[in-house]
Amino acid sequence: MKASDLFWRRFRDEQRTSAKYLRLLFNDHFVIFLIIALGGIVLAYRELLSTPQSMMFWRSNWWQVIIITWLLIGLQIGDLITYFKPADRLYLLGNDSEIIKKYLTRSVNLSILYASVWQAVFVGAIIPILLRIYVSGLLRIGSLLIFAISYKLLLLLFERDKLFLKQRVQTITIFEANSTAEGLLFRVLLPSIFLEFILILTQTQVYILMSAWLVLMAVTAYYFHISNHKANSFAINWAIATQQAQQQKQRVLHFFALFAEIPNQPKSIKRRRYLDFCLQRLIKNKPAMLRLYWTRLARDTEILPLVLRLIIVGMIIVGVLQTAPDWLVAVVGALTVYLVNFQLLPLFSDTQKKIWTRLMPITNSQKQSAFIQVHRLVNYIVCTLLIVTVAVTSGSLQRILLLFVLLIVVTIALQKSYIPYMIKKMKK
Repeated sequence: MKASDLFWRRFRDEQRTSAKYLRLLFNDHFVIFLIIALGGIVLAYRELLSTPQSMMFWRSNWWQVIIITWLLIGLQIGDLITYFKPADRLYLLGNDSEIIKKYLTRSVNLSILYASVWQAVFVGAIIPILLRIYVSGLLRIGSLLIFAISYKLLLLLFERDKLFLKQRVQTITIFEANSTAEGLLFRVLLPSIFLEFILILTQTQVYILMSAWLVLMAVTAYYFHISNHKANSFAINWAIATQQAQQQKQRVLHFFALFAEIPNQPKSIKRRRYLDFCLQRLIKNKPAMLRLYWTRLARDTEILPLVLRLIIVGMIIVGVLQTAPDWLVAVVGALTVYLVNFQLLPLFSDTQKKIWTRLMPITNSQKQSAFIQVHRLVNYIVCTLLIVTVAVTSGSLQRILLLFVLLIVVTIALQKSYIPYMIKKMKK
């Protein structure tokens, strides 16, 4: 099979898999969260643009930091999509020249297409701010979009370049590949400088800057261009290439797993030494199953990051909805607690899949009771953080009381009905 045909075949297979996961993703949990979160973000954005306090903020220098940080986040989204598989290092060995010239060319084209959509979304989100700050902001908006897409293309080409075993005379090595210094320079420092210039220079100077940037980009893109000579002299580092493809696939699965349970997703455990101090005091003199659940939660590389991101997003949303109705803030808080509980469910199922766990002389009711205790303490922590966030940002006693009552009701309902029902369902 030709390299180009192989890529598009894998692309179609991956789209079918993504379509299946999207059906799992757009369930009741995600749709409700999406509607409420979108409404909250729109209300907060409108307040940010209309209140007198925000106008004073936009006349300060802080707005540049906010806009640059937002665009830098956008530049981090979108990786090189190769669809390489572990077996490729055996079955595709010897076809490096064709893979480099055709397969990876289509890989870069598809990756920049997806990445361009994300850059357009991030730039489009700040268009109202730019139009409010500048009398004529169309030039800067266009310059930001061109720079974001073109710089992302260079990052993708650089990422492709790391997959090769090259002769060192044909490349420039400044830092160790994927090092912290390399990431700070190419993903933070350099784009920050260009974005700052686009925001502060006059229109004429922006024209000159973008012209110089396009010339520089063309030269850099030519350097990364894969000619027939380079394709024949380079070889693919299959260990790095397959690892990069698996990591990119895992990041996509992490997104789907945020609101839906993804089947056959590999699990891994990583000791977080900075949590050992709290973990030791949390599990001291506790039953064996309770210690096991807390240890797995503290060291799980999938569940804990998802839970922490949900808590942070929930705190941000209830914090920025200062002018929203009290009931909306309470609903967002309750939905955050529910989603956190939903994400903790795989902790029970993954633990029960271990053979040695089923051999332990502990009854199923004791295992379920220990798991509910973990849920209870996590719920207390989430509820406390949400209430403190509302108290600090709004100070409305009525809003705090409404949020407190609704969180108590939701927490009790989850512990008494939802979690036992889901555990019973997982056992079938």
